[in-house]
Amino acid sequence: MSRTPFCWVRRDWMPVPLPGLILEWRRDEQGWIALVAVIEQTPSRVVIEWFRPQNLRPVPASPSLGSRYG
Repeated sequence: MSRTPFCWVRRDWMPVPLPGLILEWRRDEQGWIALVAVIEQTPSRVVIEWFRPQNLRPVPASPSLGSRYG
């Protein structure tokens, strides 16, 4: 997966991916799983859930060109 902790989460029953933040990676008997904070649209709430990598897509990170603050 990507080094950025931000991702798109695809659920089998959702027509569009939802934004998420990867909190932790673990390995289990079936492979890797990620603990992800997902922002659900309706109702607006944050849900923390385990996902397999095939349900995640990294958000491309732009290279940092320095700080605006100095």
